[in-house]
Order: sequence, then structure tokens, then C-alpha cells
Amino acid sequence: MKAEKILQKIAEASERHPLKVVAVVIVLTIFMAFLATGIESQTDYEKMVPQDDPVIVALNEIRDEFGGTETIMLGVKLVPSDSSEKVTDIRDPRVLDLVDFLEQDIGSMDMVTSVSSRVDVLKAYNNDVIPNDIATVKTIYQNLPESSQDGMFNNDYSMVVVYATTDAGTEDKNILVKDINSRLDEAPIPPGVEVITTGTPALSELLERMMDESQAVTGLASLLAIFTILLLYFRNIVKSVLPLIPVVVAVIWAAGSMAIFKIPMDTATSVMGSLLLGLGIDYGVHLFHRYEEELGDGKSMEEAINIAVVSTGSAVLVTTATTMAGFAALTIAPLSMMANMGKVCTLGIFFCMAAVICLLPPLIVIEERYTRPFLKKLTLKLKGESNE
Repeated sequence: MKAEKILQKIAEASERHPLKVVAVVIVLTIFMAFLATGIESQTDYEKMVPQDDPVIVALNEIRDEFGGTETIMLGVKLVPSDSSEKVTDIRDPRVLDLVDFLEQDIGSMDMVTSVSSRVDVLKAYNNDVIPNDIATVKTIYQNLPESSQDGMFNNDYSMVVVYATTDAGTEDKNILVKDINSRLDEAPIPPGVEVITTGTPALSELLERMMDESQAVTGLASLLAIFTILLLYFRNIVKSVLPLIPVVVAVIWAAGSMAIFKIPMDTATSVMGSLLLGLGIDYGVHLFHRYEEELGDGKSMEEAINIAVVSTGSAVLVTTATTMAGFAALTIAPLSMMANMGKVCTLGIFFCMAAVICLLPPLIVIEERYTRPFLKKLTLKLKGESNE
């Protein structure tokens, strides 16, 4: 009964002060959207497992006692090119000059502890100078001890590797990889040659970038798919948009709560938007459909909203509680990214319920009292002008 009284008051507030309710929701949503910009990305797999696990504890102890570094590898390789001056053999002096440039340029970066390549051996055997022609390079290479030749070039002389080590943290490593890639744009890369950044830090930066891209793509795809289904069902653009608005608002609230509770964006939580859109839209459809039914039975707008909020809201509260319980179980998972997923979805489902019950009714009232009459007047005015 207490829940029904609360729902009754929400319905009354929606009827009497729809603009004020929507204004409050807008302010809250803007605030949460601002907070959402501070969500941290988590792409380091070490941080996704329990930090008290013996494997992680031992790893941290070794790093503290003996130091720890990660390696960024730059693959300098041959690629197809239409240029008449393209490189056809990785032993070309132009490639060696490029490798030497990369070593010096990347080695000057703050977070890089060392840079090296096996090509340094060729340079050392030529009085620390890069040979001027490929014939000299081949001669020096063939005269090297077999142990010095190993790992310098691949078997078909199409690739050489530059190694850069760093002891930077996860976020700094991602920044470092981005900086290296930006420097490659200015590097003297000859035609027929490509430089690819790889290694664990580069994979971490790639994962972060792909998570951002997938969020935008999957979120937009979910939104369009859901809107299309609603449009086919309601056959009215306004009626299709209204149930969607509260769910989109709930996704923004969930994103803001991630920043508040310091829940990182990782491979699991990155699907939060699409997941909440798919789950939360049910609440809006049920409430709006019940409102339409009551109108069809001859009820006034006020009566229809009251019945829809109280009756449908009670069922939505129970459904929300059971769904939240299911997701809350994930929060005790030992894998942190699964626990984060549970936290975000538990909060998100609650926000979906709250946004639908608090925002959808006043949106319906605004549409009925203000938007629809305005559009009718505008349409009549345009028709009148066209007839003249």
C-alpha cells in the first residue's frame, strides 16, 4: 500500500507540474552526463583479477624488488607500393636510417627507459655509421657471427623490429603508445615501408580505443533498432519516442554513477548502454501501453495516467527488484570486471524504473496539453496559408 501511495503522488505531480518535473530531470541528467566524462577506462588485465591473488602479489613483489618493464615493439615491414623508389629489401640503408631515427626519437621520450634493435650490430661493425648502399649492408651481415644474425631480420628480409621498454602505468602506457603513433606520422618512412606499433601496451591502447568505438556503434544500433520496433508497433513517431526518452536518460544516469562509485569502463561494462536500452524499454512500453488502453476505454488523460502509473508501476517495481537481484549476484564474482558489470547493471535497472515512472508520465502530459495542440494549430495555419 505504501508503494501505491508513492506512485499515486508521482502521478499527481506529473499531472499538476509536468514542466517542473521534466526540468528537474533535465538538470539531474546534465549533471550526471558531466560526471560521466570522468569515467576511467580499464584495459589492463592485471587490474581485472583479484589483487590479493598469489600470482598478482608475487608479480608486484618482483616488480618492487627487481623493477618491471613492458616492451613496445615497432614492426618495420615491407608493404606493396606503386612508387618506383619503393624499398624491396628490408636491409635497404633507408630502412636502417629509419630504424636509427626511431631509436633516437622514441628514446628521447620521458616514459621510455630504453630503445634498441638488432640493427645496432650492423652499425657497430661499420664504425657506428649506417652503410650507404645495400651491397655493403649485405656484406657486413653475411660476415657477422651466426649468433649476431639471429633475430636481426626475418627469413625473407621483409621485417625488422625496434624494441622500446617502459615502466609506465596503464594510463601512461596508453598515452605513450598514442604519442609514439603520432611521432610515426613525422618519421622519414620510405615508400614501400610501414611501421606498426604492437606489444602489450599497444594492445591495451587498441582495446581502449575499440571499447570507445564499440560503445558508440552498439549504442546507436540498439537505439535505432528499438525505435524501429516501437514505430512498427505504435505507428506514430511521437508515441515511439516517448518511451525511449526515459531509458536514454537512465543510461546517462548509470554512466554518471560509474564515475561517482569509481566503476571503470572495461570490456564488460562497455556494453552497459545497449544492455540497459534493451532491458529498460520494457518498462516504458508497458506503462505507455496501459495509458493508451485506459484512454481507449473512455478515461480522461488524468485518470489514464493515474491508473497506468499505479497499476503498471507496482508490477514494474517487482520486476525491477527481481532483475536487480539477479545482477547484484554478479557483484560477488571474484573477477572484477564481472563484479563491475553487476554493479552497473543493478544501478542501471533501478534508474530505468525510476526514469520511466518519474519522467514518462509528465512527458505524456506535456505532449497532450502543449505539444499536440501546438502542432495542430501549426498544421492548420500552414494549410490555411497554402490554400490562400
